[in-house]
Amino acid sequence: MTHNRADDTSLVALVLRVVSAGLGILFVVAGVADVVRRTPWGFVGVIGGALILLGVVIELRRERRERRVQRLRD
Repeated sequence: MTHNRADDTSLVALVLRVVSAGLGILFVVAGVADVVRRTPWGFVGVIGGALILLGVVIELRRERRERRVQRLRD
């Protein structure tokens, strides 16, 4: 059985994306709860969570575009 370093890298990238998305969702939910309780930090949580989720989506789209270009070259 051979060990592929690219598989390790893609697994780490997947884990990081899942953790980032989970944190983004957590911040959004906690921020909304704080907004409902009328605390000023709620908006910071919502904005921070939205930015984290936006970063994950942008990274996924960039990677998908790179894979598509690579497929077209091959």
